[in-house]
Amino acid sequence: MQSDSIFVYGTLRDADVLKAVLGPLASETTLIEGAVAGFRVARAEGGPFPGIVENAASQAIGAVLMGLSAEAVARLTYFEGAFAFDLVPVIVNTKDGGVPALIFRPQGGVELTDIDWTLEDWQATAKPLFLEMTKDIMRFYPDGGARGDGVLRMGALRRAVARMRGQDAQIPARLRSDFGEAGITGLSRHSNFIGFFSAETLRYRFRKFSGATSKEVDREVLVTGDAVSVLPWDPKRDLVLLIEQVRAGAIARGDRNPWSLEAIAGLLDRDESPEDAARREALEEADLRLGRMEQIASYYSSPGALTEHMTSFIGEADLGGVAGVHGLESEAEDIRGMILPVEEALEALATGEAANAPLVILLQALAARRDALKAAWADAER
Repeated sequence: MQSDSIFVYGTLRDADVLKAVLGPLASETTLIEGAVAGFRVARAEGGPFPGIVENAASQAIGAVLMGLSAEAVARLTYFEGAFAFDLVPVIVNTKDGGVPALIFRPQGGVELTDIDWTLEDWQATAKPLFLEMTKDIMRFYPDGGARGDGVLRMGALRRAVARMRGQDAQIPARLRSDFGEAGITGLSRHSNFIGFFSAETLRYRFRKFSGATSKEVDREVLVTGDAVSVLPWDPKRDLVLLIEQVRAGAIARGDRNPWSLEAIAGLLDRDESPEDAARREALEEADLRLGRMEQIASYYSSPGALTEHMTSFIGEADLGGVAGVHGLESEAEDIRGMILPVEEALEALATGEAANAPLVILLQALAARRDALKAAWADAER
């Protein structure tokens, strides 16, 4: 199925996205407007991009990229492979008649909604996020091994959301030095691996406290999305819910018992606030609906080598039932919940069984704030 013409009906119609995918080859590409009958362009479920579905009464509006080089086709195929799209032949209706071309069509792993997708609406709402995703994916071309199972797409989406949240963060520099972005010079990135996470080597110089500029340094970083953790607490019964699950990091370190005692935690999805993500994770990992929430802290988990930024909460919960075993089968989760008196949970800090950073932070916060939080929530009920 060779062709030097590809019909684009979605985000690749945007000049900035096309340039991010094709690089300098974008200026060599000829576009001819057209449409493919028998297809409808629909929004994807959970992603800022569209797909096509067969619909006899509709047509997909777009453009034919003509005269593509083998390198241009390879770049486009790599990019769309991250979204689990594959090429199929079509006939495009243009002002000059029918033109044979290939079109990227979703595979079975992409869920589409009943909502029509338009370029104008997407450009007004979702373009900045998608452009971040595009740059993330193409940074690893051609060695990233774009895969068609959606893992790369979801990883790129979470990393893009995290970068945009980081750029929007407004945290005062009262105790820290106010060097800001200008304090980093000569920054370059080398991409080593891409999947659900990505691994990068950063090369840069930084402003020293003496005012001088450092020598050039190389630092390897694991890049992921932002995360949340929540400790469910029943203030009436003074009980907490902890979870336990096997962890790959502990296996990789050689831990003799890689099952980890934890608070409920997970990564933020698109358009989620940290609180909404914490509530969703509580449902997924413990079949638990949370009431009032108290934010404890927002912090980097390990800023020397990991981009993950965690927001931690104490969440009000009714823990009068049985915790059980939960988790998403699609993510191979096997999560055991346990309901404990607060004092017994705090003992895990002394014994070392609470060896997970968010859990340590949350248990210590509950110990310090328990009486004040109980009083505040009781006052709110009056």
